[in-house]
Amino acid sequence: MISVVPVQTPEQRAAMTAIRMAVFVQEQDVAAEREMDALDDDRGTLHVLAVDDDGTALGTARLLPPHHEGEPAHVGRVAVSAAARGRGVGAQLMTVLEAEALERFGVVEDGVRTVSVELSAQEQALGFYARLGYVARPERYLDEAIWHRDAVKVVTAPA
Repeated sequence: MISVVPVQTPEQRAAMTAIRMAVFVQEQDVAAEREMDALDDDRGTLHVLAVDDDGTALGTARLLPPHHEGEPAHVGRVAVSAAARGRGVGAQLMTVLEAEALERFGVVEDGVRTVSVELSAQEQALGFYARLGYVARPERYLDEAIWHRDAVKVVTAPA
């Protein structure tokens, strides 16, 4: 069984970093010095780690708070190790971060808690995010020589 936990220990942080370096730097040629950024150390950033029953780290992602009131929360750095792909790890990471965004930044109106969650999706991953309910904007842009499109989802739950 896979569980998703907040990154709290140095060992979890090392596992998170190793997955991101393997996926983004080694597989996708992102510059190592750009992969880890100041937001990784911001106290408002939530990092999560997907782990298998035996403790093996499978994937990671982070949640950033909205920049300003009324703006969406931002999910990023979603990465699943090559060996764990196809097991639903990415979807589990997203489900946990959406619930956290709703809890931390959601607004209650008429008995419903609502939050917008935005992400910068690599075009090759747009199908994955669309299956989770994200709607991609039409504008595309290059980031680290990889085509991206922003995508957004409104997450709701009873208050």
